[in-house]
Amino acid sequence: MDIKKKSFVVAALRRASYRWPGRFNALKASKAGRNMYFCSHCPEGVVHGKKDIQLDHILPIVPVSGWDGFDGFIERLFCDIDGYQVLCKEHHSIKTKGENSERKDLTKKKKRDKI
Repeated sequence: MDIKKKSFVVAALRRASYRWPGRFNALKASKAGRNMYFCSHCPEGVVHGKKDIQLDHILPIVPVSGWDGFDGFIERLFCDIDGYQVLCKEHHSIKTKGENSERKDLTKKKKRDKI
């Protein structure tokens, strides 16, 4: 599949995933009150507004090792409630930076091993 088709399909799947019931159930489970949510990594009792939280896949949709095909991508994208966690923006940023750093290090290692 060429890159344009792959990009189009991946974007369409991501848009469709916003209507997946697991997402709504994960948000509902972490709800503390009207427009207030608990972060999975913050100390107990700390509450964040809806604009300050982000829903995160516990397992990265695209693994740190790289793209592994549509079957794995779809399986991780459309996961059950236990595949999601609600994080405040700060903790989500830390998690994402860590995953990106791992990805970058692995890519560098693969390039070194090729030489």
